[in-house]
Amino acid sequence: MRKIKSRALWFMPFIALVLVLAGCQSVGGFDVNKALLGDLDVKSSEYSTKLSLAAVPSSDKLSEEDQQIVDLINSLSLNVSNLKLQDNGDISAKGTVGYKKLNLPFAFFMDKEAIVLNVEGAKQPFYFPIASYEKEFGVAGLDPAKAEDLSKLITQFVVKNLPNPGVINVSSVSEAVYGEQLNLTKLHAEVTGQELPALLKTFLKSISKDTEGFTTLISGLYDYLYPIVKASGVNADDYLNLGLGDLPLDDKEGVVTVLHDAAKLAVDSLLLVYDKELDNLYEYEPELKTVLSKDTKLQVDLYVDSSLHIRKQNIDLKIALPQVDGIPLKSISLKAESQAWNIGGKVTADHLSTEGALDVNKVNLTPGETLRSFEPGSDVYRLLKDEIGITKKSLVIAPDDDYYYPVVIDNTTYVPLRYLAEDLDATIKWDGATRTITVTDDLEGDQLVFKVGSAQATLNGTKINLGKAVFIDEYGDANVPLRVLAEALHGKVTRDEEGWIYINRN
Repeated sequence: MRKIKSRALWFMPFIALVLVLAGCQSVGGFDVNKALLGDLDVKSSEYSTKLSLAAVPSSDKLSEEDQQIVDLINSLSLNVSNLKLQDNGDISAKGTVGYKKLNLPFAFFMDKEAIVLNVEGAKQPFYFPIASYEKEFGVAGLDPAKAEDLSKLITQFVVKNLPNPGVINVSSVSEAVYGEQLNLTKLHAEVTGQELPALLKTFLKSISKDTEGFTTLISGLYDYLYPIVKASGVNADDYLNLGLGDLPLDDKEGVVTVLHDAAKLAVDSLLLVYDKELDNLYEYEPELKTVLSKDTKLQVDLYVDSSLHIRKQNIDLKIALPQVDGIPLKSISLKAESQAWNIGGKVTADHLSTEGALDVNKVNLTPGETLRSFEPGSDVYRLLKDEIGITKKSLVIAPDDDYYYPVVIDNTTYVPLRYLAEDLDATIKWDGATRTITVTDDLEGDQLVFKVGSAQATLNGTKINLGKAVFIDEYGDANVPLRVLAEALHGKVTRDEEGWIYINRN
């Protein structure tokens, strides 16, 4: 667990790198802040985006498994050829996902009612109903408009206070955007992992002094949260821990003042121990020195038009990784290229109908059901079955297993039918009148029929001798021969010398 937490910590600087480049101040008379904030109020536009990964192995002699990891990372890509943002909030996208040697076309649509996804080779679209989900699980008092306002306030606050990185410059260029040649201002900026701690300290100093901005941000947070708190029926005793004392929660000015002072005190306290805590962090996680080195680097080129809209951007992020067990990489890079056009123009998202679509909120798809949702000859079918292996199953049953509680009778192992059948994704149907149990295989649809009290079963109509009649145990479960059931569901059964049973299905 500690390793997982530690490695998650390594990725925090990458987010900070992006934020630093989002907070550049005026350069050569060009107001970078306004340029970066220029797209916040855009209601409609079209975009294209390309994303790719590049992994550099840590050694020339990797294990076969590690080399597969490197090759997989290098094969991943996303190409969104056309993303449409309509002024009513509807969004659509078309593109391809790259995986190994495959390019999988997809289409995506989202409105206030549902998210719809279609993949080439699918027999029907997949959709997730947003409206019903929000109605059932939504937060009372939540105002989407206020959430959008708060998002803008946070962005403005961060952009205003982050300092310039070491390398930043502007120039006038002519660039093609969606086939149109435009005169643009190019902003080029670079920041390394080595610069990051000092830049973040400068950021903390800036927000400590930015009383107006800090207060405005907390005021916006109050406007967003107060209706939610009020709708939830929280009483005074429940928010005393916020440090408000006897101050009424509906006293906005008083609450904002108290929270601002508390937040500023927290920032100032952090600044007092910043350098010491950074040294402690390096001592506790020495691998961070590699991540926060000059070899970790983010380069960004933004192309801005005269209306201060970003029309094109290229991002190149290289992350240096520590050489530790479990990470076969020296570095990993992300490249992103995007263009924007028709900004503020008439844009109509490409609607995808939910008619005949599969509601993923209502079904828990088994591997077989998932595969049957795609054409057998399609790339995505082969990807799911052969590459990802969604049909593969591995079960281990101990001699004294307290879940399957196997019983050996005359050298034959019997187990409760339901547990093993369900773990192999089969469906079970009980007929009380005939005391028969029909087990239907998830992958091929084969039917295995048992009858309580009978020593015979049928597999697709063919009789099978069980040796001993199906019996009901003290817990009310029907017990059947393990091997007969597992093999009928396409599992391979093996047993070791100590009596452990292994069931594997490809």
